[in-house]
Amino acid sequence: MDGAGRHSRLGEDGTLVYADMHNHSLLSDGLGDPEQAFAQMRAAGLDVAALTDHASIPHHRLTDLGLDFYPDADALAMARSGPSRSIDDEAWRRTAVIADAHDVPGEFTAIRGFEWTEPWLGHVNVWFSGSYLPVTTPGQVHGLHEWLSRDERDALFGYNHPGREPGRMHEFAGPDAAYLVDADTTALTGRMVALELFNRTSDFLFEGCREGLASPIVACLDAGWRPGFIGCSDEHTRNYGLAGRGRTGIWVHQHSRDGVREALLARRTFATRERGLRLDATLDGRRMGQGVPTAAAHGLRVDLAYPAYDGRPVELQVLVGDGGGMPIVVAAQRIVCGDVAALDVRLPSESQWAFVRIADPEQPNLTPGPAGHPANSRALAYGSPWWLSNP
Repeated sequence: MDGAGRHSRLGEDGTLVYADMHNHSLLSDGLGDPEQAFAQMRAAGLDVAALTDHASIPHHRLTDLGLDFYPDADALAMARSGPSRSIDDEAWRRTAVIADAHDVPGEFTAIRGFEWTEPWLGHVNVWFSGSYLPVTTPGQVHGLHEWLSRDERDALFGYNHPGREPGRMHEFAGPDAAYLVDADTTALTGRMVALELFNRTSDFLFEGCREGLASPIVACLDAGWRPGFIGCSDEHTRNYGLAGRGRTGIWVHQHSRDGVREALLARRTFATRERGLRLDATLDGRRMGQGVPTAAAHGLRVDLAYPAYDGRPVELQVLVGDGGGMPIVVAAQRIVCGDVAALDVRLPSESQWAFVRIADPEQPNLTPGPAGHPANSRALAYGSPWWLSNP
């Protein structure tokens, strides 16, 4: 995408950069050379990339695990079959050296992170921390939350491939104040900045719904978390930046680590699997990721461009929760990709959040919801939610 394509046509500020915030290497259970990862991702057209190798349950603790940690034998067996290798102190230091060598402010942003990996419960990426944490509380997430609130108060984090692991982060329950240093849950929820809508080639909107479970996206948002939406490749092979894998659009004010961190905190992100897709959206003049006062009707504007689809019709959908764990489409309109779209949207008065989904109506969602659901088409992108509140 050329320079003009890096700026919003909605009058919003910032420059669009493309990111992949979730990748693995030989330093844990990936196959790729960490010394080559950032260069490969830059060559693939990414502007921002992170190495996030696994930090899981220490191997010497696996034999100590029992049913006092997990609900049943299947969960225990899964916990004992975690990643074959996790990072150690030397790998953590090495990742920093590699990232620093490839970080070029204004051109390419290289970030060190790690993936807190509880094999049964779920996985969490942590970025901008000075240290890493293996799983210290098997079957529970409060050890991570406590560490973030006590030792790493500037770190950001996000939930990966939500709903894939059967523990489902205890249905994405919010942090327990009893384990936080200052007992202020809002301080921690403010740093939970990302939720993967796309991981590798998969769309997680309806993950688990065929088994009668709630949408993990709806469950996470209804639990009180306020993440932006991202896409990631979660690469474990020797080839980074592959086409068709998840990636993230980030609207930054500065192309640097500080600029990416600020944009993640502001939730100026969207999730996609498409190279060169641009998405920006405002609701009542407020950019995606922001709070919006509840109103009888809302004015929605969407800037969508994607060279492979420009001039073709796509479907613009607005989704909210139904109060029972499922997403519902409250507005849908065919728009021409490449244009700026505008429409008035009425949202249910009880809605606490809403987000935009861009879909190809001619292709199926390979992880569909209930039969006939309007979101059973293939998603091209998801914009970060707006948070609705009474004025």
